[in-house]
Amino acid sequence: MASTPLLTFKAGKCDFDSKKVKPIPTPGYIYLYVEDELTYFCWRPRSTPASSPELDLLMIPGDGSFTPYTGLNGAASSENLKSPTNGRIFVLKFSSSSAKHFFWMQSKPQYQDSRFSERDQVLGQIVDMLLSGEEVDVEEEVSQIMNQNGNNGSGPDRDGDDVMEDVQGTDIAPDHHREGSGGAGADATGGDPREEGEESRRGGEDGGRA
Repeated sequence: MASTPLLTFKAGKCDFDSKKVKPIPTPGYIYLYVEDELTYFCWRPRSTPASSPELDLLMIPGDGSFTPYTGLNGAASSENLKSPTNGRIFVLKFSSSSAKHFFWMQSKPQYQDSRFSERDQVLGQIVDMLLSGEEVDVEEEVSQIMNQNGNNGSGPDRDGDDVMEDVQGTDIAPDHHREGSGGAGADATGGDPREEGEESRRGGEDGGRA
């Protein structure tokens, strides 16, 4: 039986080596779904069907974290959270291994620099809470983001995001090929993963609320 994603939003993958994080320009989606009480973290190009993700990771509760990439000297304040690159990058990492996956937000940025908007941060917190094994009312959390976007005196789309396309559910066919556990521009560079450190996972400390 097909599974419906808990959350879907626009994001691209990044290449990285020992010194640089470089976003790949391919338009894509990050989405998470649950099957047999297990959570899967997926990424696919928007040009491919939801049944054919390029990345499909079975996530062990508490093993993975999804947090803004702020570098070694990143700001601690959520109001001024900024990536050391020239875009908004999140990192998926694991306590059980040194593996890391970097993703860049492909929704329109709120700021001219690489600061994470409140909406970016809330989406990241929702993903992080799901990966930690917490029970999350995703529909309610996303609804709060939408309500705040439309009720802060700045019009219905505070961040300039295409909200209806950026957060959505899509039916997933059951024939996933799984790989096991596991606002930058296309020319964005910078950010040394080696300086990232092994900081404790926040696990959605703000409750995923915008």
